[in-house]
Amino acid sequence: MTLKELFSKVKFENIAPWLIKFDPQSETCLWLFKQAFDRMRQIPVGEADGVTIDVKGWRVWSPTRESWNVELAREIKAAKSAPRNKVAAAILWELTFYGFDIGDKPSFAAEDFQSRFEYGRDYDESELDENPYRREWTELWQQEHDLECRHSKDIGTKFFSCEDVDDLFAPLPPETEALLKPISERKEEVERKMRRYDLATELIQQHKGGIKNPEKFRQFIMDAPPFDMDRIKAVCQLEKTEEYLSDIIYQWFPTMKGDSSLVLINCPEGIDGNDILETVWAAFGSFRKLPKPKFILSQSLETKEVVLTILTFDSNE
Repeated sequence: MTLKELFSKVKFENIAPWLIKFDPQSETCLWLFKQAFDRMRQIPVGEADGVTIDVKGWRVWSPTRESWNVELAREIKAAKSAPRNKVAAAILWELTFYGFDIGDKPSFAAEDFQSRFEYGRDYDESELDENPYRREWTELWQQEHDLECRHSKDIGTKFFSCEDVDDLFAPLPPETEALLKPISERKEEVERKMRRYDLATELIQQHKGGIKNPEKFRQFIMDAPPFDMDRIKAVCQLEKTEEYLSDIIYQWFPTMKGDSSLVLINCPEGIDGNDILETVWAAFGSFRKLPKPKFILSQSLETKEVVLTILTFDSNE
């Protein structure tokens, strides 16, 4: 049986208890596993590469990790006595290790500026001025790195050489620690501002039809108390979007704690955005999943499915 065939024979509500049993933390993000499961059932199967997915208990092994399309074509090898839902849960957990959708990547392969800089990948000098905090952050990052170097040859690079494993964990001299502390504290502050500025830019671009005053919105993000950001995607046929979102919010999205929240709704053209807004407003209100939610609705030619971006603010964090 291929992975695609297995996923077509099981239901997520039967997989979810196994996910929680294996990894209790999964309960806080079940809606993401649900979306990944639905995405894998939705996308086409790639070409079989002759590799099998071996499942023993919760251990999932194959010699290479490939795109989900290729993984779906692979044959599954598991004990006949193994519960089908448990096998499906183990594989789903494994395949979402680096993210819950096709385009998700680990930080060392991500395309954002910070990931490329930290992992020594190329960037254009002009990128430093796209965000007013980037140039200072890169300077602080390098200062922090250079003070933490155990070998002088590593100063000015992005890496630490390891001639002896113990070197990496050896305590720094007290005088170096004293120099490092204010630099690290300033870097943390600048990094927070840099990330918020980038997030505001991203949200303004994605929701330009709904955000009427971009600079006021950017300042709101910059000044806001600490917040968590989550996304809900309607991984379904467009005509089933309202039903899908209601189900995700009711069954799988956790109740969020905080002072207030903001839900940015991005709809594709050709769908009634007001109907989606009403559905989302009713679902979050009826099931009391968010504190004092406010909503921004936009429609875009670029998006192919409804995406909710949820910011939950908590001044106590």
